[in-house]
Amino acid sequence: MLAAVYLNRRALRQVVRSAATHVSPRRAVTWAGFSVAWVSLRTLNGLAWRLDERLFPAWRGQRVEAPVFIFANGRSGTTMLHRLLAFDEANFAPYKLYQSIFSGVATQRLLLAASRHRATARVGRRAVDWINATFFSGWEGIHELGIDKEEEDEATFVLAMESPTVSLLNPFTENYQEIGWLDGEPAEHRRAFMDYYEAVLRKHLFVHGQGRRFLTKNVFTTPRVRTFLERFPDARFVYLVRNPLQALPSWLNMFYEKWVTHSPELPPDSPEARRLAQMCFAYYRHMLASEERIGPENLIVVRYDDLVQDPKAVVERLYGWLGLELTPEYRARLEAFTARQRSYRSRHHYSLEQFGLTEAWVRAQIPEVFEAFGF
Repeated sequence: MLAAVYLNRRALRQVVRSAATHVSPRRAVTWAGFSVAWVSLRTLNGLAWRLDERLFPAWRGQRVEAPVFIFANGRSGTTMLHRLLAFDEANFAPYKLYQSIFSGVATQRLLLAASRHRATARVGRRAVDWINATFFSGWEGIHELGIDKEEEDEATFVLAMESPTVSLLNPFTENYQEIGWLDGEPAEHRRAFMDYYEAVLRKHLFVHGQGRRFLTKNVFTTPRVRTFLERFPDARFVYLVRNPLQALPSWLNMFYEKWVTHSPELPPDSPEARRLAQMCFAYYRHMLASEERIGPENLIVVRYDDLVQDPKAVVERLYGWLGLELTPEYRARLEAFTARQRSYRSRHHYSLEQFGLTEAWVRAQIPEVFEAFGF
């Protein structure tokens, strides 16, 4: 009976060893806070999953049919495309962040019931606003994040200690460089994790699906894509690609903005930033190596520049590939978004030089990527 949240114990030991090696008073406070939250959420989900076996055993009959995975290297438009498709409530059942954190059917049903009651809804709204202001500030204008917003499913992986996202809190990744690289794990490990992950998706669709397809986006999917395809052979993968010379400095800056809150002594051009860049390069290479194996029926490639210039045209192309129809209501929302997008100009500009990197060095690391996409 699968009634416990999966845990990659080997990765947990690696992260703990790394944290102990690089301890400081400021980092210790950050890590202690994360550890308390992580253990509490795992405990809560474990209790909820046990309740599910007693109260909602029908979740096991829920099917995961033709899920849609949007993925890319970071800062390549996944959030934009994901939220565009999430507008289509007739076809897709995406995650909001809190839904990926609290995976139990019992918890989800309780939260839904509370949201429908006027008094508890008001209290809940104030709690959500406080959580967003306290825990999800700092990336305004870079990545809009909130517990009540459509978001990737990486919380599921973090709670299982199967995610490089923990490097936001611990940048010293030399001892756990391969964390989250599911495609490289032994078959037994992949199978155990995917049993857990599929159960999470089944529970989400059982509560929120209502005949719709699961939709998610994640910038850490690349080293998991083959494993996902093994489990969900009818899955559709949408890969967004952006020129690494533009995506990489923005991605490094996202991490660095969090690193300096607990490790202010860390310079931008640190070995940690270079290791993060190398992880990005490995993702690009793995995608190129996996493209033929996934095949055109399961994979479509979208260029970031095309998405930014004409979101509506990209979505129409995707719907044709997915065999879906755009409703008049959804088409109107797309047209309104496209009109706003044409006038949008980012206020943020980042350079490789900030992080001690050069264009020549990046090109030398992944020449096959520049050649494959004509960058």
